[in-house]
Amino acid sequence: MLKNQKDVQNASEQYGVPLEDVQFIDLNCCGVSIELPYSRVRFRLSEHNPHFKLSKEMGVSDYFFGLPVRYNSPYQISGDQKYLFFNNEVIGDVNELANDTCDSTYPRRGGTVLNLNANSKSSCHGCAFCHTIKQTPRDREGLRDREGLRKLADRWLEAYHTPDLSHLTQVAVVTGCFGSEEEVLEHLQLAREVLREYGYSGELFYFGSEINQEKSLDMLKSNADPFAFCISLECFENRDRILRDKKREITIEDAKRLMQHSKALGFPTNFSYIVGIEPIDTMDRGFQEMLLYTSRFPVINVFQPHYDGHEKLRAPQAENIEYYLEARKILEDIFKGRGMKPRPWENYRSLWYLTFGDEPLGGVRTP
Repeated sequence: MLKNQKDVQNASEQYGVPLEDVQFIDLNCCGVSIELPYSRVRFRLSEHNPHFKLSKEMGVSDYFFGLPVRYNSPYQISGDQKYLFFNNEVIGDVNELANDTCDSTYPRRGGTVLNLNANSKSSCHGCAFCHTIKQTPRDREGLRDREGLRKLADRWLEAYHTPDLSHLTQVAVVTGCFGSEEEVLEHLQLAREVLREYGYSGELFYFGSEINQEKSLDMLKSNADPFAFCISLECFENRDRILRDKKREITIEDAKRLMQHSKALGFPTNFSYIVGIEPIDTMDRGFQEMLLYTSRFPVINVFQPHYDGHEKLRAPQAENIEYYLEARKILEDIFKGRGMKPRPWENYRSLWYLTFGDEPLGGVRTP
């Protein structure tokens, strides 16, 4: 993608995008080279790049990344794994470097969001773009029964020295594939019951593809509200080729129907999408179609290839940084003035870090 700091500067000026955002989009696309036996790494980045002026103006110094290890990347973690370099120029300090394992639970937003990989996400395979098969599984502890959820809650209280879970702003259930809609619904209801026991009455956010009936959403309105619904859509075309069997059973029209009903019930409603695997005009048309059914900004992830064959999934245009910056502008135009924008804590491989159009993006960016 980008070769040197001058390329970053030129792209920033050409598209009117903060230099930091250009650099971090490129970082996510390229991955990072490191002399450790991992397929993925995660770390906090405390930037001190002299070119990163907007970060300093906004008082933002810490970011978080989960990246594939790619030995041909222009980004390297070296210096005793303490620094991130871009072609031999230091971008920032690397802290809390670790193998990016697939965990049963993890925090976001400074420990105020609890994510549950409720069904061993690492066991869910089949989508061509997915990276969990490359991760070390640490999500087999069992969160599908009441006892498992209570043990998790007790560990969380101990770790955060809090008497209950009332400090949380969201609990997100990221399911992988349970195997049936009925099992998903049972788990969501059980999670809500246990969370109430621990003083949490906030949003229960579902991210998945196995809820496919309006009556299921009706049931969740009665038994799991406040609830938010994100359908794992990922792409608009070639879904039979890209998605695993169960996920591709939900068509785009099915997604529209479900999202329309979700919105009518008052649920914050959106979908997830992988940017980089489809032509830009396909992305543009798809988002224009889905806008009517969306009430919260979608979860838009930059595609991260993990091995040479994986790169074949990239749309031909997506070999260049211009693709991502053009996609960013198109999406900003689509959502402009609609009261929806990205939340930096929600997505660590986003198209947006410091600004969305002309608006600054604030908030906690680290777990």
